[in-house]
Amino acid sequence: MTFYSVSPVRFGVGVSGSTATLGINDPELGTRAVVDENEYLFVYNAGNSQIGPGYACTISAVTGYSVTVSSITATDMPLGVRLHSTLLTAYYGWVATKGIGAVNMSANESCVTGQILVLGVDGGFGLKSNATDFRTGGICKAAISIASAASGSAFFSLF
Repeated sequence: MTFYSVSPVRFGVGVSGSTATLGINDPELGTRAVVDENEYLFVYNAGNSQIGPGYACTISAVTGYSVTVSSITATDMPLGVRLHSTLLTAYYGWVATKGIGAVNMSANESCVTGQILVLGVDGGFGLKSNATDFRTGGICKAAISIASAASGSAFFSLF
């Protein structure tokens, strides 16, 4: 079932796109929207790396909704996951904050269906378990088994 929210009405860059400069019809940073039952947040990639599909981003500590893909395994909390296309450096775009989509496991990390995931290195995801001693909050639940450095479907609920 497809669901579109009425607030806000979006005209500019869509959830799959990105833009280097904000136009008159583009949303403001921090704008939230719901498309196809996923919740999205409009952000600016202020990091030194692009954010590929399935990778999470964290607040870059530069300004309000500026993000970066740089992260350290199990020590940071993600703000959103880029789902549809690559968000280039110094570009504006949407990241998903809640819903179901493809996520990427970090290298040397894998999981089976139903396991809880945490933010891994550089926007990837890692397995949260007693064996890994990851003490940060679980943010994702794998919907299928995902091999090391591969992508797969998961439910995520972020900030």
